[in-house]
Amino acid sequence: MSQAEDSAPPRPHPDRPAQRHVEGPEQLLWITDRDLVVLWLNPAAARFLGRAPAACIGRSVCLWLPEQVRREAERGVQLALDPHAPTGLALGGLLRNEQGRELDVEWCLHPLFGPQGAVQGFAVSARDLADRRDVEAQLVRSQNRLQAVVEAMLDPLISIDDHGTVQAANPSVERVLGWPPAELIGRNINVLMPEPHHTAHDGYLAHYRATGRTWILGQTRDFEVRRKDGELILCSLSVSRAELSDGQPVFTGTFRDVTEKRRAERELRDSELRFRGLFENSYEYLGLLTPDGRVLEANRTALEGAGLVREDVIGLYFWDTKWWSSDPELRERVKSAVATAARGEFVRFEARLAGRGGRVLEIDFSLKPLRDEQGRVLMLLPEGRDIGEIKRAQRAETGVLRALATVGESAALLAHEIKNPITAVNLALRAVADQLGEDQQEVLGELATRMQRMEQMLRRTLSFARPLELKRVRLEPRAFVEACLARLASQVARRGARVELRAPHELPPLLADEQLLEEVLANLVTNALEAQEGAASVVVSLAAAGRELVLAVDDDGPGIPDSVRATLFRPFVTSKPQGNGFGLALSRKVVEEHGGTIQAGPSALGGARFEIRLPVTS
Repeated sequence: MSQAEDSAPPRPHPDRPAQRHVEGPEQLLWITDRDLVVLWLNPAAARFLGRAPAACIGRSVCLWLPEQVRREAERGVQLALDPHAPTGLALGGLLRNEQGRELDVEWCLHPLFGPQGAVQGFAVSARDLADRRDVEAQLVRSQNRLQAVVEAMLDPLISIDDHGTVQAANPSVERVLGWPPAELIGRNINVLMPEPHHTAHDGYLAHYRATGRTWILGQTRDFEVRRKDGELILCSLSVSRAELSDGQPVFTGTFRDVTEKRRAERELRDSELRFRGLFENSYEYLGLLTPDGRVLEANRTALEGAGLVREDVIGLYFWDTKWWSSDPELRERVKSAVATAARGEFVRFEARLAGRGGRVLEIDFSLKPLRDEQGRVLMLLPEGRDIGEIKRAQRAETGVLRALATVGESAALLAHEIKNPITAVNLALRAVADQLGEDQQEVLGELATRMQRMEQMLRRTLSFARPLELKRVRLEPRAFVEACLARLASQVARRGARVELRAPHELPPLLADEQLLEEVLANLVTNALEAQEGAASVVVSLAAAGRELVLAVDDDGPGIPDSVRATLFRPFVTSKPQGNGFGLALSRKVVEEHGGTIQAGPSALGGARFEIRLPVTS
């Protein structure tokens, strides 16, 4: 073996275990002599240089180094040749091939020693730093983003160690708590705490260090926090724990000033209580609707008035609730009213609702839009005021006034009717005084008859002028008429007359005073029987017409004389020899007190027809 071969650096043996690492793509490897001339290179280095390995051997590594890196490499060689210098040299820089491609690499230059300890060459490695540079750039970007987020947070963010010393604070700490971050860092966090936590907080942390147990992590609670100027504010505090790379814990707390929010919440609760007090204890029917008409709330009066509970109405469209279910026409009117109110208009009308136990409620109903500061309709306020008593009082007052006016018109006739019996009494008494003979019994009988008629007339007059007090009950129309006609059966039989009922079995019920309504029907049937000298034919019929029940009495008598047609329903007007003219007047009063009407006209049977229309309930 020649001397040159004996002094050359050892070449890598292909059977060594490190072959896979040497020939892998992770690093570029060269073995050079003392002047950095390539003696061997791995495939990765050859691929980067763009040459076959044999074409690279014998060339200086410095050919592929930029000027600055080349000078540093040459200085490194000189240092490596110094026996007192540390072995190995690491430097960073670019590696450029002959095609101009560059790699950002970390260079390592390790001397190779011969048997006598002299440097015979170098092992040169270059590791591509692109991945590391990319990771470092991503880390910087991530840190910048995190810093930007922390500094942009509106809520103060403070980190402390496990002894309570402030490690970091974001800029919002100064705005909310009055502490500049630089001034707060290094202080004990208890400077932000009033008593008792100011004194006890170090003990809390000592307990945590000893046991690992705490009650504040992972939850949000409200605490009083002392600002730098001493003012106490209420903050919602959330604390989390993290562990640094050295294993030391760090605690980060987020403070949110909720002083005004909690004050507003208290005021809202107080306002809600006041609203509830007024809303629930009002005697009027109140509710709240969405602009499209869904029920949000209904007060106790509105619910109890119809026998409902909240679950029966909440979430339903207002017009689909039980309050309006008995009348399709009224339901459509309410639906239209909701649409009108949603446009910002006030709506008001009177209505009849189905109440508890079949009772009819007469209400003054209104819908008012509730607006926000921008004028947008947020909710609708339905309001109903029970005007049943007012309406009944008005009807009673109207009836009294009408009755008194009618009595006033007939005062002269009443005086005449009373005067004649009185005169007859005087004459009869004189006759009795002059003639105490056999005709005495007949004269006294006539006297009693006249006095009885006068008493009856006066009683009917007083009854007509007095307001009626209706005792309404639920009536099934057909059953009611059948029972009334059954009580008149003997009278019908004595006259040899025929009374026929024409009515369907399914009819809407009535809420009416059974006794007064029976008197009206009995009076009309009796009049029909008495109108015909022979055997009369009378038809009583029932029919539903929308929200009304039609009750009609037809006869085949002579009809209504033209002389009394215009004044037929006035007191003292009659076509019967023994009549007093109060029957039809009282009938009209009873019907009108029920909210109905009564009319007279010709009948298809040839006689008279009396038609009553009464409102029905569901």
